[in-house]
Amino acid sequence: MKISVIWRELFFPLQRKEEGVALIMVLWVIIILSVVVLEFSFSMRTEAHIAKNYLEEFQLYAISAGGVQRAIAELVYKHDPKVQQIRKTWKSEEIPADRREWVTDGRDYLLSFERGECMVRVLGEAGKINVNLVSEKMLRKIITNLGLEGEVRDMVVDSILDWRDPDDFHRLNGAENDYYQSLKEPYHCKNSNLDSVEELLLIRGVTPELFYGKKEGQKGEQGETVGSIGLKDIFSIYAPGEQIDINSATLPVLKIVLGIPHEASRLIIKAREEKGFENQQDLLQRVPELGPFMGEISRGILFRAPTSYYTIESKAKGREGGSLRGVKVIIKVDPKEKGRHKIIQWVDALI
Repeated sequence: MKISVIWRELFFPLQRKEEGVALIMVLWVIIILSVVVLEFSFSMRTEAHIAKNYLEEFQLYAISAGGVQRAIAELVYKHDPKVQQIRKTWKSEEIPADRREWVTDGRDYLLSFERGECMVRVLGEAGKINVNLVSEKMLRKIITNLGLEGEVRDMVVDSILDWRDPDDFHRLNGAENDYYQSLKEPYHCKNSNLDSVEELLLIRGVTPELFYGKKEGQKGEQGETVGSIGLKDIFSIYAPGEQIDINSATLPVLKIVLGIPHEASRLIIKAREEKGFENQQDLLQRVPELGPFMGEISRGILFRAPTSYYTIESKAKGREGGSLRGVKVIIKVDPKEKGRHKIIQWVDALI
C-alpha cells in the first residue's frame, strides 16, 4: 500500500508537468499560426486595395485621356472649312446641344463614360498675351491690375524684362545673372525668350501666389465667388502678341488686360455661347454695353486669331466620386500634320 502511494506521488506530478508543457506548446503554435494568418490576411487585403486603386487610377486616366481626344476632335472640326460651311447652314435653334461648336474660353464641358465622367476645358492661347512680346507699358498695367504696386510691381516688371533681354545690364528694379547666382540654389538668368509660361516662377519677384493666383473663394467686386487669377491665366508663349482673341479671352483677361467692367465681360461670355463674334459691328450689336469702352479696347482685340494653339484640361472622376485624375495638353491644330493636329505638351498629372 505504501509503495503504490509513493509511486503515484512520484509519477503523476511528472505526468501533469508534461501535460502542462504540451499545452503551452500548443498555445504557442496557435498564437504563431494566428499571427501568420492575420499577417497573410492583412497582406492580401493591402494587395487587393492596391490592385483596386491601380485599376481605378487606370480607368480615370483613360477617361481623362478620352476627354482630351474628344476636345481635339472638336478643335479639328472648328478649323475644318467643310464642317464650318455645313454649320453655317444650320439655324442655331435647330442644333442639338451636343452638336454645337465648342467655345474655347475655358468653360466646362461634361462628358459621360461607362465608368465615370470628366470635365473638359479648352482655352485658346490666342485669348492671352504673349509673355515674350508684351511691352513694358502693358506688362506694368497687368501687374498693377493683379494687385501689386510701387517697388514690388516695378521689381516684377523690370525682372521679367531683364530675363527676356539678351544683355546683362539690369534695370533699376530688375535682376540679372549676379542676382540669380547669389541665391542659395543658383542658376543663370535666361537672357532670352521664355520656353514656357511656368518659367516665370524662376524670375525675381514672381511668387507662387502671383503666378497661380489667390486661393479659391476670393470675392469679386460684385460679391460673387471667383476663382484664382494669376499670371498663368493672362500669359502664354503661343499667343500672337498683345492683341487678344475676343472669342477665346477668359473673364480675367477681359477684365485685367482690356479693362472691361465685370458685368460687360459676363455679357460678352454669354453672347458668344451660340456663336463667336465676326467683327466689331457684330460685337457691338450683340453687346451694346461695350459702346463706351470700344474706343479704348478696339486696338487690343482680334476676331480671327492667326494662331491655332489650344490648352486642353480634362479632369475625370468615377461614378462613386472619390479620387480625381487630370490631364493637361497643349496642341496646335494644323491640317498638314497627321490627324490634323500636333501635340506640343502632354502633362499626365493635372492638379
